[in-house]
Amino acid sequence: MYVDVTLDDIILYALEHHVSDIHFDPVESGAHVRLRQDGLLQHYMTVSFEEAELIINRIKVCSSLDISEKRLPQDGRWSWSHKNKSVTMRVSTLPSLYGETLVCRLMGNEGSHKDLKELGMQPDIFEHIEQLLKRPYGLLLICGPTGSGKTATLYAMLRMLNLDETKLICLEDPVEAEIKGAIQIGINEKIGFTFAKGLRSVLRQDPDTIMIGEIRDKETAELAVKSALTGHRVLSTIHTNTAIGVVTRLMDMGVEPYLIRATLMGAIAQRLVRKFDGTSYQGRTALFEYLEIPANSVHWDELETHLLLSLEESARKAVSQHVTSIEEVHRCGLML
Repeated sequence: MYVDVTLDDIILYALEHHVSDIHFDPVESGAHVRLRQDGLLQHYMTVSFEEAELIINRIKVCSSLDISEKRLPQDGRWSWSHKNKSVTMRVSTLPSLYGETLVCRLMGNEGSHKDLKELGMQPDIFEHIEQLLKRPYGLLLICGPTGSGKTATLYAMLRMLNLDETKLICLEDPVEAEIKGAIQIGINEKIGFTFAKGLRSVLRQDPDTIMIGEIRDKETAELAVKSALTGHRVLSTIHTNTAIGVVTRLMDMGVEPYLIRATLMGAIAQRLVRKFDGTSYQGRTALFEYLEIPANSVHWDELETHLLLSLEESARKAVSQHVTSIEEVHRCGLML
């Protein structure tokens, strides 16, 4: 078996079929190779124990991981290219009963080049966001579970900005796709270059808009809010389930409520569902929830009054228009 050829074949197939993750799951006799397509895992092939070891070692070498270390989890990145195809992958290993399990997350393989309407956003909400992005400063957050398409939405919004006359600096982990006219910086926590450290340096670079890939901790949250307070437009993602939940999440991270009230201008929650064409599922679309904080007369104790669209409303509309099925909506955790 030629390891490079087999690996190239797997990755090429994954790229052509819009796969988001490649899983190498060890079993007693070898390893199952499974691909996550449209949110669900599908069996691709099974390789022997010897072949699995060769493949995993090859990926670890390409990702600058220690091939001799099999007892501890490791994380790395792999910039793969073959002829005219290329992709950056985030690689994660984990020791298990029958050997190392390894997952490659293909960055930017699904949705990173689409605009908001192509991602599934309703025209009226698109127009609201278009106006919101004209505000010179404030904080706009996108939330949802892992793999719900937050980064794709973030990229789509950033491409709506006028980058000829304004400066956009992006802090990403890693950089998933190119944004023309932006300065994109890859975070590297292994060497201590965190979102918080990067954000402090970015503020000295005279940006108009700052994109933070993810608000993960109190330090980054506080810096993001203070950046918005000092006259910057800040866009980021955060892990919570609903648009209104963003406020609680920031408070849980230790951000003072008065700072949230002074900076938050909007929040988007989203889920990804498979599109149904009557006989089968093909591709995915996003369901959106949108909270817009008006420039004045904000009812902070009744934020529901500023919710222009809920996830449930998006889901009902998608089901009624036969874009997706009720079963698929239930699968992503929405009960209608």
